Amino acid sequence: MIKKLLMTAFCVIMLLTGGISVAEKSSGEYVDDSTLTARVKLALIEDSASNAMDINVETSKGVVQLAGFVGSEKIKSRAGEVAAETEGVVEVSNRLRIHTKTRSMGRTLDDTVLAAKVKLALAENDETSAHKVNVEIRAGVVELSGFVTTYAERDAAVKLVSGIDGVKDVINSIDITR
Repeated sequence: MIKKLLMTAFCVIMLLTGGISVAEKSSGEYVDDSTLTARVKLALIEDSASNAMDINVETSKGVVQLAGFVGSEKIKSRAGEVAAETEGVVEVSNRLRIHTKTRSMGRTLDDTVLAAKVKLALAENDETSAHKVNVEIRAGVVELSGFVTTYAERDAAVKLVSGIDGVKDVINSIDITR
């Protein structure tokens, strides 16, 4: 119950603040994409089978990207269905990854510290747009997702993160805006 309330509050905040990715969008696109992101996230929260807590939702011009790590193919598939059924969604880019191993408290802490290092490196690099790239980490495997405007920007983010100490692998789930 508390999880659902927290996620609903998150969606309301995202809707009111317009989310994170603002570059290269008109105010209409920005509002439409932010509203659609919030609608999809809320639909995922309301659907108990989709495990919304583990899913990042980003939207660019009606294309909804789902990213993160979930526990089964069934959850991945259901999340894609829920997103596709949401009014206003033009297309779904389902980049969810299956990760069934549980993490120890120590591994979770290590992943959290590594996530901070990755986000800082992206923010400090002139070739990457940290505010457009989501970072998820499971057992040292980094998934980068979100929307950027060029292949060069996407490639720079992957290359930078690949060189960070502690990163075992990088999964590139970054999409290029249309």
